[in-house]
Amino acid sequence: MVRRLLAGTAVCLAVFQTTTALAQVGHLPENSPYKDMRIKQALVFYGGVMSGGEGNAGVGPTNGPVGGVRWEIAVGAPSILFLGLSMANLERPLVNPDDPPDTRFFGSANQRIVMVDAGLNFVLTGRKTWRGLAPYLGVGFGMALGGSVPEDSSGYTFKSKFHIDPTIGIRFHPSPRFHFRIEGRAIFWRLDFPPRFFDTRRTPLAPTPC
Repeated sequence: MVRRLLAGTAVCLAVFQTTTALAQVGHLPENSPYKDMRIKQALVFYGGVMSGGEGNAGVGPTNGPVGGVRWEIAVGAPSILFLGLSMANLERPLVNPDDPPDTRFFGSANQRIVMVDAGLNFVLTGRKTWRGLAPYLGVGFGMALGGSVPEDSSGYTFKSKFHIDPTIGIRFHPSPRFHFRIEGRAIFWRLDFPPRFFDTRRTPLAPTPC
């Protein structure tokens, strides 16, 4: 199961160290399009939206807003280690698996999911920006923990899921202390459903042979 996350983020600097500007070949330091990244550690606040499918049974959490915070630290020329905590408030279809298809879905409810993750981002320009821009690729791993949904009596619960998150994004550094970014993240987790959702003797959720 895939969740796609598009997040616009702003970074507030927590700790930074200054570095000496180095001239590029053919440019004076003040005229070079390349600038050193002076942020070594940062606290990142972000928000965005998540979207995805409901799974084979049609009752998994789908679309909704997400927000969170990350602690980032540079651990090499192109590498940034991060630890994050986020929360999403997703829409979840409500289903009675014993009902026929035309009356099976009877509404929706909110599913709150807390995600804890860690990973690495690899800045393609190393410890420099080009005209203030720094594209990056990354990957994260973590756990997603689902809250209760009192409105759902179908027997399905999200519980906890391991997830992996390949990432692509670009950072914009308007000043040494702050930067902004746009990031796209694909969050992969596995959804499991009770057997009753696929019991053809009780529910037509699964296709029957012709």
